[in-house]
Amino acid sequence: MNPNIIRVGIVGLGGIARHYHLPSYRRYKEVQVVAGADISEQAQRAAQQEYAISRVYTDYQEMLDREELDLISICTSNDMHYPVAMAAIERGIDIYCEKPLALTFSEAKEMYEAARRAGIKTGVNFSHRRTPASRLAKEILDSGALGDIHYVSALYAAGGTDYRHRPGTWRNVRERAGFGGLGDMGSHVLDMMMWWLGCGVEAVTAAMTTIVPDRLDRDSGQPMRVTTEDQGMLLLRYANSALGYLYGGYVFTGRGYDQRAEVYGSDGGLMYDQQRPYELLVHLPETYLRHYHVLRAGGTRDTPYTRILVPERHLGIIPEEPGSRRTVLMDFIDAYLESRRSGKPFQFSPGFYEGLATQEILEASRRGELARCWISLPL
Repeated sequence: MNPNIIRVGIVGLGGIARHYHLPSYRRYKEVQVVAGADISEQAQRAAQQEYAISRVYTDYQEMLDREELDLISICTSNDMHYPVAMAAIERGIDIYCEKPLALTFSEAKEMYEAARRAGIKTGVNFSHRRTPASRLAKEILDSGALGDIHYVSALYAAGGTDYRHRPGTWRNVRERAGFGGLGDMGSHVLDMMMWWLGCGVEAVTAAMTTIVPDRLDRDSGQPMRVTTEDQGMLLLRYANSALGYLYGGYVFTGRGYDQRAEVYGSDGGLMYDQQRPYELLVHLPETYLRHYHVLRAGGTRDTPYTRILVPERHLGIIPEEPGSRRTVLMDFIDAYLESRRSGKPFQFSPGFYEGLATQEILEASRRGELARCWISLPL
């Protein structure tokens, strides 16, 4: 194999592979996506037509056995993350995996420990770490501008129309998804809040609801039982003593994808809205505020918060592609290439360690919801 080329295989050739992973890989001359695997022939054909993948397989095990791969992307349903990852680790193949990391905490822990022992490079696609306003929020929190943090709230809620009559998919089946709205949407902001604060969670309790218990299966048209939650709400105590609230769900009617967060401390606060990815609302001491471009001044009773512009250093604009931004997967590839060139240890976050931390909170939330009590971490 050419040591200057990263040979990649994709397991799962659906929408997330074709619209996120493959476009990110295609931006690198040092990366060759040499093979893909999917049980759907339609998905195989689409990937071949759009990205000229020369070899496709129905069985991922066959792909791993026959191809000389450096790295795989796992873009499958959640129940397949564990078996695919463990098969790759056994063969010494590095891994970039979709979130949540696994179906259960025990699976995630085994994946993390096996990868660590084998020296596998890992990444988990908590993609919203690349939202420019989120990166600015991280910078402000790291600076200490807000003082001692005492409250954090976050939500990531999807919501269209006619939710009750939508067909069921694998995301509605616990044996395939693990969690519903809380794990699917909430895992993003669980990771984001721990990243912002630079600490984990000490205790959690939760409430979850399945609003529509029965649906018609999208593929078969037959009735199916929904066994995952439509929405989940968490109360959290962070390791820095801050209290938190977090919501993940599918039932914000008409809201599309609504991701918001607020953080308050002894000296200031900030309000993040993914719908305004290049702006942030802040209440900062003047010594910090003067470093940013003010779009709308605050400080009044009606407008207490100041709207600031995200600096260019956080935009992640791709020079050759106006309107396109860098992805977390591109950051992973940059770290991968740098490690190869320099011979230094691979350093990247979020990896399996961060994926495990989020999975642990999800597991604790399920236990807390069932027992109607607080669950202490670590489990």
